Amino acid sequence: MNYKSLAVHNAACNGIFHRFQDCEKEHPYRRFLGYCEHIQREMNACIKEQREIRRRENSKLLRERLGMKKPTQQENSS
Repeated sequence: MNYKSLAVHNAACNGIFHRFQDCEKEHPYRRFLGYCEHIQREMNACIKEQREIRRRENSKLLRERLGMKKPTQQENSS
């Protein structure tokens, strides 16, 4: 997976991304054996979290634009 395009636009995960790149440069053969995998998992978790935050923010903005509100439990049961 190409992380360069994801990390450039994601300031929160840039530090992890650079650690991952450094690990791959420092260990060119060990990386094939999973040496840098723990950093990659950390980076994937960070990217996933950032996507989820963006998704929630976009959903909230869309509701505001359309004048919608989140249905409550009472509205769902009727």
